Amino acid sequence: MKAFYERFYSYALSVCLAYADSREDACEMLNDGFLKAFRSLNQLKNPEAVLPWLRRIMVNTAIDYYRKRPQKAVEISAETVGNQLAEPHLNDEAILAQLSAEHILAALHRLPLPYRLVFSLYVLEGYSHREIADWLHLAESTSRAHLTEANRLLRLALNAQTTDRHERTKR
Repeated sequence: MKAFYERFYSYALSVCLAYADSREDACEMLNDGFLKAFRSLNQLKNPEAVLPWLRRIMVNTAIDYYRKRPQKAVEISAETVGNQLAEPHLNDEAILAQLSAEHILAALHRLPLPYRLVFSLYVLEGYSHREIADWLHLAESTSRAHLTEANRLLRLALNAQTTDRHERTKR
């Protein structure tokens, strides 16, 4: 168990950090996830599938952790939606080409937790809005709205980062 923990610690922590508000929360998810993994390690039939198996455990643990916490409602105002329609189109490919994975993850981690959870579950894990809504006890339309807002906020943050980097290189 110790060797398994040490070998997959970094990987599992990176999964948990995508769903946590803080490193402390991520470590709590990580420890809970490893306990679940140790309990069912003997059920892993294909050792080559350990990473997807462990990722699924960590994501499910993060969802359980989120459910246990008192949730703060995130409101999306009509003004926010109106601003989204009025903002200029940002070229996502050009933005992403100029940024490292570290910059993108930092921007993702700055999203409010409900947006980050929905974004991560939908984009990174490939779950449907129906599944996300069921797990997080949201309306399916709320899951879609959170994803839309997460995308908008990420585009703005990443565009700001590329603009800042571009301005610094001009000097």
